[in-house]
Amino acid sequence: MAITSKEINLVQLDKELGSKGLIANFNDSKKKLILPADNSDVTEDELKDAIEAHIAGPTESEIVKLSRQQGIAKLKELGFTDDQISALLNG
Repeated sequence: MAITSKEINLVQLDKELGSKGLIANFNDSKKKLILPADNSDVTEDELKDAIEAHIAGPTESEIVKLSRQQGIAKLKELGFTDDQISALLNG
């Protein structure tokens, strides 16, 4: 078990540990709880070392959101109205 306030990308952290399975509770951003999943052989020391070295990259949903925002900005640059953009996106 590890508790951290550090920004964590759980999927990325699990891959950094060899995809052995992690679970977490991020309800308190200052005390994120991270544990090995059932049947995972990740040790507490491995988990703590991995968290210390971890630099969280963007999640897939964050990338999609950013791409969408950039696409909307580009459509506005091209002169599309909000209604036209909405129709394109929500079609």
